[in-house]
Amino acid sequence: MTTVKAQKIHSIHVLRGVAIMMIVFSHCLGVFINNKTLIENSYLYSFLNLFAFNFTTFFVLIAGFLFQHLTYKYNTKTYYLSKFKTVVCPYISVSIFCFLFFHYQQLSQLPFFSVTQTSVMSQISIMMLTGSQLLPLWFIPMIIIIYIMAPLFYKLSQKNLIVAGLICMFWVVMFTKPDFTKPLLNLLHYGPVYLIGMMTRQHYEIIIKAIKNNLYLIMAFLGLCFFVTFVGRYVDNLGVEKLWLDTLQKIILFMLALYFLDRLNHKTNDGMVYKFFSFMANISFPIYFIHQIIIIELLKLIQVSQLGSILKTENGELAAIVAVCLLIFTLAFSVLVACIIKFILKDKSVYVIGSIR
Repeated sequence: MTTVKAQKIHSIHVLRGVAIMMIVFSHCLGVFINNKTLIENSYLYSFLNLFAFNFTTFFVLIAGFLFQHLTYKYNTKTYYLSKFKTVVCPYISVSIFCFLFFHYQQLSQLPFFSVTQTSVMSQISIMMLTGSQLLPLWFIPMIIIIYIMAPLFYKLSQKNLIVAGLICMFWVVMFTKPDFTKPLLNLLHYGPVYLIGMMTRQHYEIIIKAIKNNLYLIMAFLGLCFFVTFVGRYVDNLGVEKLWLDTLQKIILFMLALYFLDRLNHKTNDGMVYKFFSFMANISFPIYFIHQIIIIELLKLIQVSQLGSILKTENGELAAIVAVCLLIFTLAFSVLVACIIKFILKDKSVYVIGSIR
């Protein structure tokens, strides 16, 4: 069952822009030294922390959605070359930067190569395979495996995925999201999410209609998933500790967002809000690769300034305000750096920071 018409899905485009902003915001919220205390003491900070967490699910859903959307022109060789150019090469480029500027001191104390002890080559290999050289890069080894599995997903795209998608929703609740540095286990969690994204595109009209007919029920279920996870932070032995509702919560939110944004797919979009999120979507991959480096450098500047103590705050409201300000500066500098690299390297910039659409 392939996609017949491949018109641009404006709602998906907007959601890519939303997703990258929320991912950056999540990392901005995580810079505070007393993060756990902030969650315990401030419901506002805890709410923002929980809501922004795991928007990576949106990226995976969008990737699966677009894969299904573009199956009409799928070619394995072309697909692999495209992903190598736009994902693998930037991953290598950013990793080299991290090794030189963030891990050089650690690596310089090790032998270059050794069979019997930890060496530069073994450490670099481990970091490249797990994405542990920079916080957001854990996602890349996992998504590369998904890209490698494209022929399998293409075969699945010819089948009716509704039952498989529903099973996957159950699976992501039962199979807890593992540690960031375990790409194969992350694949077992996010691979089904990718399939849900494919299913969503395959049965898009049916899903939109189902949401329209059951809107309040679905919104109530989303609220329940969020409420249970939120309360679970403060109440011991709630009885749902072994369930992982964060990913399911984002899947439901994604589908609701598709419903509310569906009108964008049926009109000309020239408003400022749409243009902003469209721009963020177009530059989302460079932001993903760059933003944590910007955050690290901004934190260094904050730490040596008179504002250094603010990172130790236990005031949740203040932390939320600082995180929003950090988000704005991080996005601004990430976009600036991306545009400068694009200006200097032109089309070759795709190999360094990913594609700017």
